[in-house]
Amino acid sequence: MARPRLPAAKAAASGAAVKNAGRFKDRKAPKGTRDLGAPYAKMSAREKDAWKELAGEMPWLNSSHRVLVRLACMWIARMDSKDFGVSATQALSSILSKLGATPVDETKVARGADDNEESEDRFFNRGK
Repeated sequence: MARPRLPAAKAAASGAAVKNAGRFKDRKAPKGTRDLGAPYAKMSAREKDAWKELAGEMPWLNSSHRVLVRLACMWIARMDSKDFGVSATQALSSILSKLGATPVDETKVARGADDNEESEDRFFNRGK
């Protein structure tokens, strides 16, 4: 089975677009998408907290991902209940995989300047 296509925004965030420029040269991002936006009004407080966490952890999410993010938030909010079994775990895992939030994907996405700042602090003896 072929690997799924990496969205252009995720490729840019992870550095894959720079590493394999030829692969992403002619790839176009969908037009007319907006950012992920605020959680749905009818979501519970736990679901809204999960929404904010997912939005903060995955900057490539946009308006086309809203329904999948809402489903993920519903499952995340139910994780502490007794009826959260194997099938619920598999459903949440599948949704997170579709959003690019699996542990394997996490290693491919650049997190920002935090790691560089820490190494610079050690090099220049800042903060000591």
